[in-house]
Amino acid sequence: MTKRDWYCEDVLSGKMEVRKVWEDDRVLAFHHPRPESPVHVVVIPKAHVPSILDPQALDGSLLASMVRGVQEAARQLGLTETGFFVRANAAAPGVTPHMHWHVRGGAGIW
Repeated sequence: MTKRDWYCEDVLSGKMEVRKVWEDDRVLAFHHPRPESPVHVVVIPKAHVPSILDPQALDGSLLASMVRGVQEAARQLGLTETGFFVRANAAAPGVTPHMHWHVRGGAGIW
């Protein structure tokens, strides 16, 4: 049984309100509703992309928007001074497959 990736589906459908960090016409960056580190931002395409392994993930303008979302999150949240890391899903097991990146920072992330 495939689990539902509730936070991305609900955020994009408007069912769940989140604190947005950055947005353009292709990408949304928002604070994760259940953070696993002091700073935890999710960057997602607004249009479904099954995973970072999917050919759609090679769209140059989408990738540029995803990177811009990471950059803006890092700047706005002061992560450029403290450091951060980005984790990209590759069709994570047990969730609805879609491309999303996690930006994590803060004490104890390493």
